[in-house]
Amino acid sequence: MATSMSDPRPRLGVPVDEWETDVLVIGGGLAGLVAARVAGTAGARVTVLAKGFAGADGVSPFAGGVALCLFPEDDLDAFLDEHEWACEGLVHREAVTRVAAISGRLWEWLAAQGVPVEREPLGTLRRRWLRVGGRSRVPRLALESVSFMRHLRRCALAAGARILDHGVVTELLTGEDGGVAGAVGFRYQEGRLFRIRARAVVLAAGGCAWRGAHMGVHSAMGEGYGLAARAGAELASMEYCTSYIATCSLFDSHGQDVLAALGGRFRNRLGENILERHGEPDPAPPQRLTLAMLTEWLEGRGPVVFDLRAIPAERRRQWERDFPLVARALARTGVDVFAQPVPWIPGFTGSIAGSGGVRTLDLAGRTTVPGLFAVGDTACRTPVVGAGSGLTYLNLSWALASGYWAGAAAAELAREGLPAPTEPAVEAEAWNRALAPLGREGGTRPVDVLRRLQRLVVDPERNFFRSAAGLKSSLRDLEGVWDDVCRLAAADWHDLVRCHEVEHATLTALAMFSSALVRQETRGWHRRLDFPRRDDTHWRRWTVARLEPCGERPAFRVHTIALEDPAAFDARLPAAEVGVLP
Repeated sequence: MATSMSDPRPRLGVPVDEWETDVLVIGGGLAGLVAARVAGTAGARVTVLAKGFAGADGVSPFAGGVALCLFPEDDLDAFLDEHEWACEGLVHREAVTRVAAISGRLWEWLAAQGVPVEREPLGTLRRRWLRVGGRSRVPRLALESVSFMRHLRRCALAAGARILDHGVVTELLTGEDGGVAGAVGFRYQEGRLFRIRARAVVLAAGGCAWRGAHMGVHSAMGEGYGLAARAGAELASMEYCTSYIATCSLFDSHGQDVLAALGGRFRNRLGENILERHGEPDPAPPQRLTLAMLTEWLEGRGPVVFDLRAIPAERRRQWERDFPLVARALARTGVDVFAQPVPWIPGFTGSIAGSGGVRTLDLAGRTTVPGLFAVGDTACRTPVVGAGSGLTYLNLSWALASGYWAGAAAAELAREGLPAPTEPAVEAEAWNRALAPLGREGGTRPVDVLRRLQRLVVDPERNFFRSAAGLKSSLRDLEGVWDDVCRLAAADWHDLVRCHEVEHATLTALAMFSSALVRQETRGWHRRLDFPRRDDTHWRRWTVARLEPCGERPAFRVHTIALEDPAAFDARLPAAEVGVLP
């Protein structure tokens, strides 16, 4: 127990809850709940901390039947060839092979746990083969994601996991050995601080969309990136945290890739198919569709509408079953978009449809900080989706596989002993920083700072069509944003959540622009007007960003690592086995 001088509780008068666990999972989406299920099955004590409600948080409940599901008899090589082309390089082919090859087994495993999935009359998993994102035929699992995520929560609880909803981690604790030792933060509905000691921490907190356009991404504010960077972990491929997915102008929507596969076509003001006009396959990879949409607007042929009139009625009904939340939202608009084409726009999704994130060293999600793992959208996905996007087919299977491997590895690590001790004074300082905005007089409001931040990251003229001059200007503007972050004021506990979200989102933007300045080529989501061509001679490399340990304002030092370097990524299957797969 810390002395009263270093312990914040007497001075601040805020109650503190303290727990000890083997594995702490931060995030309650697909990857986090799978990691909790696997670690619990392996005998570890598991605690899941979710910012919202575990099983209903983030992007996963909105995903629909968009999960890659390959069986042994499928042509894996053909899938890999198409996938690498659509992702414009930078993928680690062996890593993609591992994820794709295990996808069918993992979905069968979840189905055996009672997770609701559709089956064929003979009992096999029902799959749909669709042409999506420039790929000729992608086998995807038929599932309804809302019920699926609710069941995953029950699976984690059945494995013995303790789930703490409505909690915000403000800092990771590191021990005297430099390894992760737990986390501190607060639970905003109860107005209480917490400290959780853990031997292993799995970051499953999603990506960063800077409160972007699509349903489900409003809570993805880069917390996993900020927490990892401040604990000493590296970030990778952060220039690929800029993505825009076609979205209905009537409301924020998902599922357009499936609608395009079913017969939807994007047309300009003249009625022309914009993808045909730009020489792209239809459907096209998301980054190429975004470029075509923006070009049509800039050249005066907007608006762009999504013509869905050719989609058969039965396929429409199937889409509505796969995406129930989106279908209900569409119905509430009072417009039948399947009969009346309406404008669609590039909706900003940040890293969600991109690939940047916390750098992992292997498929188990180990980071450069001992005991810290990253999974799902929190992890850098460049090894599996390259410079493109895994949205609508690979992201869910990546979340499932990475959660499975990390849960097993974290449980194995936890068996090695207790977390290293931390300094009480360090914990006290962390709590003080967590509560600093609460009640601050005359400070800046988080909503105002977020608007300034969004003007930098969402505007495609600044963050899709990039140049050295524009990136340097954005980095200068971020200095002013950071000054406002240091003066944030929270009126209550819910406002305190927004303060910490904005802080992490600002750090993420800093890493993104810093990395984009280093990559001197155009590839995938990263476009440089001053380097307009793809350069495989010099840029078959990943960027790696590390937060500088000191300075008046935060800064990231960025270097690169070649894909061929053995230290870049270990794609061998993780050794940990917990006996959950057949």
